[in-house]
Amino acid sequence: MLSLMSKSNLNNNYKPFFLPSFLTFIIFLVVGNIYLSNPSQAISVAPIKGNICLVIDDFGFSLNKDVKGFFELNKNITLAIIPGAPYTQIIGEYADSLGFETIIHMPMEPYAYDSISEKDFILSELLNASEVEERINLAFLEIPTAVGMNNHQGSKATANLQLMKNVARSLKKRNKFFLDSFTNPESRGFITMRRFGVKTELRQVFLDHIEDTLYIQKQLDSLVQLSHSMDVAIGIGHVKPITLDILKKEIPRLKSDGYNFVPLSKIVR
Repeated sequence: MLSLMSKSNLNNNYKPFFLPSFLTFIIFLVVGNIYLSNPSQAISVAPIKGNICLVIDDFGFSLNKDVKGFFELNKNITLAIIPGAPYTQIIGEYADSLGFETIIHMPMEPYAYDSISEKDFILSELLNASEVEERINLAFLEIPTAVGMNNHQGSKATANLQLMKNVARSLKKRNKFFLDSFTNPESRGFITMRRFGVKTELRQVFLDHIEDTLYIQKQLDSLVQLSHSMDVAIGIGHVKPITLDILKKEIPRLKSDGYNFVPLSKIVR
């Protein structure tokens, strides 16, 4: 009796273990046979040649077909919106609804003024800490979905250590990052953010400082080469029809060639 019960228990315990193992073995043989008979169906992952981060500046002044054209590009580009412009809030909401990452393109004092219309937002060395905080706060109220900031112009402002400290303190408490557009080789932006624990990076390439097709293509090629050698590279372009036309062609080509496009928030550290 005990022997029969033992055999019964053994059988009951054995079947649940054996059956899944046997089925797994059969599935393995079938899948393996399919792979061996037609290896072209096997999944292959192409190596990434480089990571490209594209930031497009100067959104906010209009919402014409050229501006909308940038929303038809890769969603992993980052859009920099100027606060205080006529379409700032509309574009911020529109970008967010389409899943685009946005940052604040903060007006900052240059050495040579041309036309900065956002006087209520511009950061200059004449401002004290509370005034800097007030303007940055106003900018984020206009674009609440912004995840960080870069400088619009700012050759003079970014070279001022005290001003950059005040900017860093304001961004730190909001947990926002800063991209130093590097409009001045003497900029203190990047190093100051590092010291204050603000996530930050430096721009490597300006794409369209000169509005010429061959020049922009050359700059884009330089960005691609940097991304290949450095693993990741940051380029800044602007809301210009000529830039849009080139990116429409080049982004799909670069993706098919093994280059990856990443939003700025994924690479700042």
